[in-house]
Amino acid sequence: MGAKLLNIIEDKFSSLKNEISKESANRFECIENLKSYLENDVPKLNEMLNNEKIKREEGDDNLDKKVTEEIMQVQGTISEDKKNRETTEEAILEMLRVLVTKSKADIEAEREEREKTEETLIALLEDTCSKLSQQEQ
Repeated sequence: MGAKLLNIIEDKFSSLKNEISKESANRFECIENLKSYLENDVPKLNEMLNNEKIKREEGDDNLDKKVTEEIMQVQGTISEDKKNRETTEEAILEMLRVLVTKSKADIEAEREEREKTEETLIALLEDTCSKLSQQEQ
C-alpha cells in the first residue's frame, strides 16, 4: 500500500507539475504577447495618434485662415457697400439741392412774370378806363 500511495502521489505530483508547466507556459506566452504589444503596437498607436493630432491642428489652422480671409472679404464688401451708399446718398442730396434751387428760381421767375403781366393788364385797364371816360365826356 505504501508503494501504491507513493505511486498515486507521484502521479498527482507529475500531473500537477504538468499543469503548473502549462500554466507557466501560457502566462509566459501572455507576457510575451503583452510585451510585444507594448513594444510594437503602442508606439505605432502613439505615432498614429500624433499624426492625427498634427493633421487636426493643420486642419484647424487652415480653417482659421480661411475663416479669417472670409471675414476680411466680408468686411471689405461691407466697407465698399457703405462707401457706395454714402456716395449715392450724397449724389441724391446734391440733385435735390439743385432741384430745390431750380424750382425756387422757376417759381420766382414765374411770380415776377405774373406781376409784370398783372401790372401790364392793370395799366391797360386804367388806360382803357381813361379813354372810355374821355369819350363819355
